[in-house]
Amino acid sequence: MESKRVISYARVSTGTQAASGLSIDAQHRAVADASAARGWRVVECVTDEAVSGTVPTQERCGLSAALVQLDRGEGEVLIATSVDRLARNTLETLLLFDHAERSGWELITLDAPEGVRTRGGRLLVGMLAVIAAHEAGMAQDRTKAALQAARRNGARLGRPPSQPEEARALAIQLHANGYSLRETAAALEVAGILTATGKATWHHSSIASLLKSSQASGSG
Repeated sequence: MESKRVISYARVSTGTQAASGLSIDAQHRAVADASAARGWRVVECVTDEAVSGTVPTQERCGLSAALVQLDRGEGEVLIATSVDRLARNTLETLLLFDHAERSGWELITLDAPEGVRTRGGRLLVGMLAVIAAHEAGMAQDRTKAALQAARRNGARLGRPPSQPEEARALAIQLHANGYSLRETAAALEVAGILTATGKATWHHSSIASLLKSSQASGSG
């Protein structure tokens, strides 16, 4: 079995996920295990933290740096856990696989382990790319709808003076719409609402505290 040098790529889309580190570690660990099973070795782990999959490849520090390394011959394979970690834009995903083919290195994901070397692999990558883009669009639609509902209920979004009150109003609305604590934290970041200490990153524990204080005051 030929040993190949692997660059492991991981991406998380929100500050909350990046701060936890759990998703990042899990992605790199999965790539390391899959590489070892093939007799390959991971020579570097590259991560894009708090970066949406809709952001173009060239605008991502981690992925763009990895591509330069691969084009220079510093690795033979780029592996991510799934197609949606690479991108959530169909064209961007397909162009990335095309770049790998033209440059002479291999791009695979754990959910499409053949890459685009076979007709079946190319079909699978294309299908997963379309699904990833569709899911990204649906998530954006849900967030926009929740923010619009919050505005209709009187919440002022952006960065108003009374951050805790605005955050509480939006958290209550999102919670009522079925959002999880982590999804609510991500939505507050998208809305540009700062925490009480002036930070842009929300944690699910902070959201839980907001909701608890609302229930205690009878405002939920």
